[in-house]
Amino acid sequence: MDDGTRAETDGPPGQGRLRGALNTVFVLVAVAGIGLSIWALVSDVLDLRTRAESRERVEEACGGLVDPDLVLALNGGVDRVELSDRYDIGTARSDSSCVVYRVGDPGTTYGHFSLGLTLYPANPNADEHRVGANHEPFDYFTAENRDDVTAAAQYTLPHPLGDGGLGEYDARTVTVRALCADGGTVSSVRAKATASYDGPVTSGDRHDLTVLARQAAQRAAAANGCRAELPAVPSAFPEPRTTLGPAVKAGGTCAWYGRHIAAHGQGELPDRALAAPAGKAGAHDSCLLAMSPEGTERIWPAYEKSHPDGTDLDRVLTLRPLWMQTDTLVGDGTRGLRAGPLKGTPVVASSAGSAEGVRWASSVCGGRPAVHLMQVSFPYDDLLRDRLESLFRAYVEDATARRGCTGVTFPKASDLAGS
Repeated sequence: MDDGTRAETDGPPGQGRLRGALNTVFVLVAVAGIGLSIWALVSDVLDLRTRAESRERVEEACGGLVDPDLVLALNGGVDRVELSDRYDIGTARSDSSCVVYRVGDPGTTYGHFSLGLTLYPANPNADEHRVGANHEPFDYFTAENRDDVTAAAQYTLPHPLGDGGLGEYDARTVTVRALCADGGTVSSVRAKATASYDGPVTSGDRHDLTVLARQAAQRAAAANGCRAELPAVPSAFPEPRTTLGPAVKAGGTCAWYGRHIAAHGQGELPDRALAAPAGKAGAHDSCLLAMSPEGTERIWPAYEKSHPDGTDLDRVLTLRPLWMQTDTLVGDGTRGLRAGPLKGTPVVASSAGSAEGVRWASSVCGGRPAVHLMQVSFPYDDLLRDRLESLFRAYVEDATARRGCTGVTFPKASDLAGS
């Protein structure tokens, strides 16, 4: 007997089973969603913990001198890093550094960032730094083009940060200097921030490296009672390059050379140049000059006459290319310079001379000692003896006029003709 209580929602056979299956699916999806949300939350917590641990490592090893978040943000960003246990920075030591590695797959680490700190004592006689004044600009054995080894240098030249008052940078490293006011125990503080990862350094990373180097120099200076005013970080960072171009078109730190050969002729002088922007307050700038294969072939008869040692043209083109480089160093970077090996001839500010293929003059720039150097490859200098004096004077006069230097001391003509 039908009492009228049968559910009106009863449907065809199987509909209830379908509804039950759908409900099960909905429940499973909800449970899975909750599980994924929990896992995402756990993963975020783990990432935050890993990053916090990395920040602490950078903070400790780098002496609290730099913003760890900015270090971790380099090269696209990284959360997990390790620090070299061989290096840590101490603001009371003359030289110290920290090295940060990016952690990849388990058991693998990659280069990421390093910071070097140098303190120069106010008493120059207490400084034990030693720096070689010689360069080797071309890689003769692994150059991409063995038929033209002077087409590109194996390093970039220092570029000024702004006018150079803050420091300079090259392809991978930014150097910032804090110049201390008189009266303290420290003359200056130098901080070098380096991108040690593979691949090119972007303009954004170069800006961040400058911020890091400036932070380190400023904080280390304060920790040592060094009263210093550091210029602001510049907004532009022209890309350093290694490719040499025509010397007649050279500008920047090589503009003096273009003017010299325009006035006096090129002759046996280099026909290629690598320049950098010229800063009026820079503590280090360079100009690299070299002879192309075509130029070497052109002057080959004169070269053979000046150096009849049996060297053939092919050897000169590949293993003994003809080049010269000029450098100006101002301030504490002039300390400890040596021509040749590090135990070689001292290159002393306030002096002038020649040794081991290096000629130098000196001056005073902004109240600080300056050294102006010219290195000429051997035996190319034999060929250029009659032109080196006027060439070196042209360089030094330009470098000192640009900075407003005084008290210029030149080496004797005999020193310029040969070392």
